[in-house]
Amino acid sequence: MNINDLFKINRSPINFMIFGFMLITISGLALGGFYFILDTTHSSLLGMDCVLADNAFGSSCQDLFSMVVYPFLEAKDILVYLSMALIFILVIGMLLSGYNSGTHPKMLGVLFLLEIAITYGSLWIANIYRDLLAIDIIRTALVEFTVYNKVLLYFPWFIFIVSLFSIILGVINFQRVKVNSTTEELNF
Repeated sequence: MNINDLFKINRSPINFMIFGFMLITISGLALGGFYFILDTTHSSLLGMDCVLADNAFGSSCQDLFSMVVYPFLEAKDILVYLSMALIFILVIGMLLSGYNSGTHPKMLGVLFLLEIAITYGSLWIANIYRDLLAIDIIRTALVEFTVYNKVLLYFPWFIFIVSLFSIILGVINFQRVKVNSTTEELNF
């Protein structure tokens, strides 16, 4: 097996589905942690002040922080929108990979069995997420991520709906009529 064969295996729709569901699960926690670090740093720097003598840009540390550091730290709200966009992009990608798996009937059956297993696994992930939200530091880090919280609190339903539509799109792709093929029956 060479390196090209490995890339062909990793481009399968099933691998993308598993990767998409895991990325939805992990991405919000990572972005929430990064948001919490930026928010804690911002509030820590607000409580700190020093006097700078003979400085052309400002007379205190707060003046310099307001020019250099605070604009970067206040951009942390972009992480919330990034989390929502990432969920939306992955759902669209999973639906398209379900549609793509409809080209082969075996792949459609494997996709159906895999999505049953993923839906069952999402029950565990939702329960783990509920336990994580019981920890105060994680809850405060993820307060701003309302869409991500709703998705993970109702993760089994979310996975079921995405899986259902993915399978429906695969069946539609399997049943569609090939329009580009020539048939001799239509030639009069």
